[in-house]
Amino acid sequence: MRFHLPAYVHLPASERYLSCAFTQKIVKLSKMLLSLGHEVFIYGAESSDTPCTKFVQTHTLKDIRDAWGEGDNRFELGYDWKTKGFKHDFNTERTTTTKKFYANCIKAINENKKPDDFLLVMQGYYHKPIADKVGLYLTCEPGIGYRGSYANFRAFESSYIQNFTYGSEHPKQCIKGKYYDRVIPNYFDPKDFTFKDKKQDYYLYMGRLISLKGIDTAIKATKALGKKLVLAGQTLEVKLEPHCEYIGYADLEKRKELMANAIATFTPTIYLEAFAGVHVESMLSGTPPITTNFGVYPETIPDYLNGKVGFRCNTLQDFVNAGKEAMNVDNKFVRKYAERFLMDNVKLEFQKWFEDLYKVYESTQDKTKLGWHRIKGK
Repeated sequence: MRFHLPAYVHLPASERYLSCAFTQKIVKLSKMLLSLGHEVFIYGAESSDTPCTKFVQTHTLKDIRDAWGEGDNRFELGYDWKTKGFKHDFNTERTTTTKKFYANCIKAINENKKPDDFLLVMQGYYHKPIADKVGLYLTCEPGIGYRGSYANFRAFESSYIQNFTYGSEHPKQCIKGKYYDRVIPNYFDPKDFTFKDKKQDYYLYMGRLISLKGIDTAIKATKALGKKLVLAGQTLEVKLEPHCEYIGYADLEKRKELMANAIATFTPTIYLEAFAGVHVESMLSGTPPITTNFGVYPETIPDYLNGKVGFRCNTLQDFVNAGKEAMNVDNKFVRKYAERFLMDNVKLEFQKWFEDLYKVYESTQDKTKLGWHRIKGK
């Protein structure tokens, strides 16, 4: 099969931008598709280095700097993204750079496409102008962890975001499910994690350092525990207590070290998380996450494993108790459970979905070929 994958405008498609979860999904999705024997065409910014069959440059680093740069030549983006976070126009008027990206994507994909190719839309309505002009039947959204999806074929990161999306689109209605939509979890590269059974004497918070991510809960719980809380992230927007240590942006090697050595990782997000990759990354390091009790977490930390691979909490006392109990979990069991989210496992779910979709496409081209009704051997 052949896949066309427009990347993001504001960043090169590269592992360098580790803290952009959506960019990393592009990198890993391309790797998975290549490992399955497919062809992958990526369209994006200069200096992208994601493995693929063919890369098509749609805009330059100068275009990115013109749109969002601050004249800081230490960074190819023109600003210090390690302390300020990434700049984009997802929720604002589209920049000239984005319009250039759209136009060049459309032109290149239309020149390269075949009728049975897949177009992978990674950001819903933001990438819709490309999809509308390309017009491939097999247009899919393969990793919906955001609001604003629209495609006919959609894979969601969790059942929560799937049902939230359906409910938002059809309020106060009896909603029918869609056989060709799927729930496929986020996916992770084993090389990015180190397992350690013996932990050091600290707890970890890693991610956006904002109240909605539950940072205040992590601070209060670790203060009550009388333990050190190490915090890593691009921006700091809250006041820290004396028991907290803020280390700033953590690159890949630092992240490995921090996650592997922590007693537990706090991910007590207040809003409803679509997936919350950090808590799975923590589990892949053998470190249990301490989470809230809504959004994706009841799926990734199911009832029968609550307290064994992670902890879902409601009150501050629950968070404190979880911090104590985390010292006694079987860290090897935590890691073993989390391996279900590794790329080599999740890619098989994608393969099944794409095969099912391809049969639907075939049924539209040849009336003798069944789609949903097709039975193997008949």
